[in-house]
Amino acid sequence: MKTLLINPDSPYLENAASYPPMGLLYVAAALQKEGCKVSVLDFAAEPDIRPPALQHINTYDLVGITCVTPNYAGVQEIMQHIPKGVPVMLGGIHPTLFPDEVKAETGCQSVIVGEFETVAHELVLGAVQKSFYRGPIAKPEEILKPARELVNLRNYAPGGWEGSTPVYTSRGCPFGCNFCAKLPSTKYREIPLTQVLEEVDDCISLGFRNIVFGDDNIAANPRRLRNLLALLKTRDIRFRLNMDCRKPAEDIFKLAADAGCVEISFGVESGSPQILSLMNKMLSPRDSIEAIRLTQKYGMKAKAYFMVNYPGETERTVQETLRFAKQAKPDKWLLSSFAPLPGSLVFKRPDMFGITNMSTNWADYYLVGKGGVAKPCFETRYLTYKRQEELHRMMYDGLKERLG
Repeated sequence: MKTLLINPDSPYLENAASYPPMGLLYVAAALQKEGCKVSVLDFAAEPDIRPPALQHINTYDLVGITCVTPNYAGVQEIMQHIPKGVPVMLGGIHPTLFPDEVKAETGCQSVIVGEFETVAHELVLGAVQKSFYRGPIAKPEEILKPARELVNLRNYAPGGWEGSTPVYTSRGCPFGCNFCAKLPSTKYREIPLTQVLEEVDDCISLGFRNIVFGDDNIAANPRRLRNLLALLKTRDIRFRLNMDCRKPAEDIFKLAADAGCVEISFGVESGSPQILSLMNKMLSPRDSIEAIRLTQKYGMKAKAYFMVNYPGETERTVQETLRFAKQAKPDKWLLSSFAPLPGSLVFKRPDMFGITNMSTNWADYYLVGKGGVAKPCFETRYLTYKRQEELHRMMYDGLKERLG
């Protein structure tokens, strides 16, 4: 089966091609295992190629398109360029959460609900005979190495790091932050370290000595992280981590630095204990300060991810975060604006968080866009659209003044 996988553009992002379309590369690997010949078309990396690229789409037996909530309109546009008779499957978090709506509005043949690995054989065997393919989440041993050979990895710079490429060692996160968008029934799973090391070696063989470990939280299992770091020490690479600030253990930071880590990013979110509690973050500002301190103590850069305008945000809580930033002094920072993403508790129960109005335009549901801003897509009695813009500016200017 000749298959084309498409990654839509995300025009709201400053650089939609920062990361390669890893989700599609995992899908491609599962299709290749079933004997399919697979190609990948990434509109995020090459947004201007759409018309000529789709001219020969009728030569494919199957077209697959991935979709997150804010680029749903782009998926609908792509569907308009696909001739009738070409089987199309849509997957990703948005089709998983709204399968009936997506099926009706796009006219696609099939919707993949959940992760692709567990339905790949059934789908290929039936040549897209069902409207919905639903399966259990993939077990760690079912997650194949992504088909990296299908894209030019040099076209991407994860996190702005030229000459780097991503590797994932796990899926999901064991924690339950209220703002996080999660697929139904998913849970945290660890890819075997033997496979992780194989992927690292594959990247080295492709000429990459800079690796970005893109896990949501690579420190979810501290013992496993210690084992991974010991193995990476023999690889002579440089790498970055996304880590959790909860109860940081000093030996992990030393091990990371010794193994070649140059930067660690932390989901700090806020310096206000009140906001962190409302988020169910299970984190204290003191933990974040200590994690940043330990990162810098061992010669690595510390990056802090902040969020503004979570329900409950006020000028007082913004000032608490700014005081925190001045004390913590991360080397880098990024500010996002809260959006009640589908799949999050806030989206499911807006009444619990005092939300009185939510946008009906899916294109509004993103956290950070061009120039570091996002369009407000919800309101509470206090957090009107105008007030959110004011607090965002206050936070952004304050972080810039304190951190540069």
